[in-house]
Amino acid sequence: MSLRPMLLVFCAASGAASAALAEDVELVLSRTSVKPKVLNLRKGETTRLVLKTADGEHCFAVDALRVEKRVVPGKATVLELTPDRAGTFPSYCCLEPDVEALRGRVVVSE
Repeated sequence: MSLRPMLLVFCAASGAASAALAEDVELVLSRTSVKPKVLNLRKGETTRLVLKTADGEHCFAVDALRVEKRVVPGKATVLELTPDRAGTFPSYCCLEPDVEALRGRVVVSE
């Protein structure tokens, strides 16, 4: 009988944790593009970004959200991001910041 209350507590805790995390979003960088160009996120909601490269090494940066992550070939880089404010913020490859094809936007709604 004592195992039953423990099981209920465990299930309730794991359910609450999974509700706070949005689905995974894949972002692929290449020398000619970033896909998707626009990431739509919600303020206070954690999103797991799975960063990949289609060719060489890149970097995903969003200055306003204090994000800068290296992305290397053959290995996904996972970033859990919880925006603390709403707005539209530019993203770019910090290894090639002047390449327009590697620029995008992160749109955070309330």
